[in-house]
Amino acid sequence: MNKSHVSPTTGDLTIDAAARRKLLDSHNELRTALQTIWECNDLWISDLRNLETLMHRMQQTLQFQRPENTEWNGFGNWVLAEENKPAPKKRGRPKKNDG
Repeated sequence: MNKSHVSPTTGDLTIDAAARRKLLDSHNELRTALQTIWECNDLWISDLRNLETLMHRMQQTLQFQRPENTEWNGFGNWVLAEENKPAPKKRGRPKKNDG
């Protein structure tokens, strides 16, 4: 299991060697995909897989999260885990169901 830690006071990130190695592997896959795009004006399906793997590795290792303070539709930007705040509760009385 990869270990990463973000200091709540300074925001400094510490990652272990295994996580760093996986990010390096993903960096090299990204570099290869970009070279293919530039040279061939094409993108391989395996490059898409590698890009998605890189995204997930970054989310886990760097502690990125979906924002809790907005309705998530899948297209929003992710936020840092330590800055992720829950949405404020709605005020007022709940509406009655007509059912």
